[in-house]
Amino acid sequence: MTQISTDHWTSPRVNYLKDIPITDYTLRAHAELPNYDFSLFEGRLSSLKLITQFRLTCPSPQNMNSSFNEGILTFDKSSGEKKMKTDFALHFWDLSERLRYKVEDTFMRFLFDKASGNDLKSLAAKLNVSYPFICQLRRGLYSIPSKLLIETAKIANEDLFVIEKHIEYARTRHGNVSKISFPIVPSKAMASLVGHVFGDGYIGKKKRQFEYCNDNPNLLNEVRNYVREIFVLEPMTERRNRIGYSTIVGEVLELFGAHLAPKIYSNKTIPNWIKYGDSELKIVFLKALFDDDGSVMYSKNYNAKGINFYQIRDKSKLQSSHKFLSEIRGLLKEFDILAGEPLLRKFYTINGEEHAISYINITDYNSILNFYYRIGLTDGEKFDRLKKIIARAPIKIKQQMEVKNKIEQT
Repeated sequence: MTQISTDHWTSPRVNYLKDIPITDYTLRAHAELPNYDFSLFEGRLSSLKLITQFRLTCPSPQNMNSSFNEGILTFDKSSGEKKMKTDFALHFWDLSERLRYKVEDTFMRFLFDKASGNDLKSLAAKLNVSYPFICQLRRGLYSIPSKLLIETAKIANEDLFVIEKHIEYARTRHGNVSKISFPIVPSKAMASLVGHVFGDGYIGKKKRQFEYCNDNPNLLNEVRNYVREIFVLEPMTERRNRIGYSTIVGEVLELFGAHLAPKIYSNKTIPNWIKYGDSELKIVFLKALFDDDGSVMYSKNYNAKGINFYQIRDKSKLQSSHKFLSEIRGLLKEFDILAGEPLLRKFYTINGEEHAISYINITDYNSILNFYYRIGLTDGEKFDRLKKIIARAPIKIKQQMEVKNKIEQT
């Protein structure tokens, strides 16, 4: 690290291609998640092709200069299992050019003065914008388009990581202000929202708008609170059982491993940052899945009991659907919840397309009790049925479970 006279720090972590040989692996986004394969620059900044966000610790499978253990997983000798390194992050330059940013006024003046050499007219010509617009941006009167901010940073030879620290908020194409904190890192809120996209959520393929639909008002409030926690945004649209958000929400969730519509053709499985992450990430992810697409079987007159999780996919995606269900089964097992093998319930035809409904189920009392105590469900009719099953569980099993939970808590 070297210090410049303005007391701002520059870093060699972000360089430009004029100084680095171009290879297939230098042009990789810092936010590529381990099991998420997409064309980096598709629909994103063309100017990113002039910038490399290249670090040895970047958790990208395409980063060939990073070893497997450094970049994605580490081996925990104590447990004998692989653990996820969650030091990766999503930065402002990883998002699309639809966004604009409000940068601190003092830093904005510093950046434009450094880029222009006190000749704003010349800088305006280089950036292909008007001189009055440059003057207004320098004074902080307008938020600056992402592409223009990155190009200005390139001319000023300023570290993008430094610029990111001075971003006050992002502005979407709808004009909504999101006081999102950069870098964006894995969290319980993010894991739950990704889980809800696997369930009753929706991300538009073209515009990346995020919507969530559920008849349980408690689940709508949960999603609303998690979006507020990460993005500091309120819904753009709201109905009795549906809330909708601006494109920044869907775009970020997509980069963290969520589906794009239509989900029925998706091959997505559990994102590795959840699969190999901390237990709390797995718990909220599983809870979101079962809140949306789970069911609880209870009969007052018969000794029927069970917790099921369903997934509907196009018939051509049956194999990947069962792979996803097997991964869910594996996560449940980590919490001593034993689910059956993925099963095909039926095929059905709609609009000339054949779809498959598959599921896993949990039927033994020990596993149901573990699910109740360790995963849980959001208050509602489904959770009420689960509590009735728990109330009918043999006293001896419940007593053993209560003792076990007390030991684990201590």
